[in-house]
Amino acid sequence: MNCRVRKNNHTPAAVLFIHNTYLHQGGEDSVVQNEIETLRKEGHPVFYHAYNNQSFQQNKWKAPLLLLRLFFNVSAWLRTYFFVRRHRIAVVHVHNFFYTASPAVFWAAKAAGAKTVMTMHNYRLFCLNALFFREGKHCMICVQEGRFKQGIEHRCFKSSTLFSWALAGSINFHKWLGTWHHRVDRFIVINPLMQQLLSGMNIPTNKVLFKPNFLPGQAYHDYQHRSDFYLYAGRLQEEKGIRHVIEAFEHLGLPLVIAGQGDLETYVREHAKESIRYVGQQSQQDMMQWFRQCRGFIFSSLLMEGMPMTVIEAQACGAIPIVSRTINTEGMIDQGLDGFLYEQGNAASLITAILQLEAQDQNTLNAISGRARQKFLRYYDASHHLRMIKELYGFTD
Repeated sequence: MNCRVRKNNHTPAAVLFIHNTYLHQGGEDSVVQNEIETLRKEGHPVFYHAYNNQSFQQNKWKAPLLLLRLFFNVSAWLRTYFFVRRHRIAVVHVHNFFYTASPAVFWAAKAAGAKTVMTMHNYRLFCLNALFFREGKHCMICVQEGRFKQGIEHRCFKSSTLFSWALAGSINFHKWLGTWHHRVDRFIVINPLMQQLLSGMNIPTNKVLFKPNFLPGQAYHDYQHRSDFYLYAGRLQEEKGIRHVIEAFEHLGLPLVIAGQGDLETYVREHAKESIRYVGQQSQQDMMQWFRQCRGFIFSSLLMEGMPMTVIEAQACGAIPIVSRTINTEGMIDQGLDGFLYEQGNAASLITAILQLEAQDQNTLNAISGRARQKFLRYYDASHHLRMIKELYGFTD
């Protein structure tokens, strides 16, 4: 493996981050920025290549060219290859390459002599919509069948048979080409399910590292001095569960603040009233202040989320999380000790969880908040991440 890790000769090794952003800002974008800032504080030259998928939204008449990019974006290969050579990049860390960057960036990085790392934030290699979610419920048929036939038939990518077929073809093409086995040196996964899925692709276990998402240190605000409102923060999409959150709070009459943007913004505005307040998209700094002030944080996603950053942000600030239960979120919350779990998508179950919080005395709430903060410090703080990522990159002191 030809990797230019040169920290010992007094020149910090350089890293190139590659990330394909989404139309609406999400947790993956926060993870990328956190990692870049943390490494830069350590003195490493860190470069960033951002891609976006606006062309898929605005130029659908160019479908043949766009579909070819799914398979191999030649311009992304050239950009990556010459940049790695010119700046003597030691590690190329790819967070998301769908769809514009394409797997071409791995081939370019290896050809230029860099080590390649891929963080798996979602399930795109195994599910065409990356969510294991279809028609309002979990779906893993394509994994179970070992092919994307159902995903194509149900038009799971961009609601298009053509685009779904092309994406399935791209993933299978790179399996056949050996991209995942021979052009990605290490995979970072954020939950055990991802480890199992990669094992099913015969990726060697020594190439897979479990590393939780992380957050740079945040100020802790004493729970007993908080306001009385609950907080929802996230995209306003059907799969994020905002409808049953509003239903629950309309029933309870408790104060709710909603932060975010998305397709259901009109729906949210229509339901905003005295007890429900919509504040729109917030800056990261403002969001942390909301977390430090809220009585409880509602994470309502209907998806099998990888490792939700908003839950970690809530824990960092000592907010008490009330989280929809999945195989992944169960590992983040100890019921009744540092947060509460409820049945996914069930407004009545959410109401029960909120009433459980409301029934606690102040001392108990202070203890729950403190344990949420301690969990953040134990698993999701920057120092823990930095040690793991430097070992992964091969940066030795």
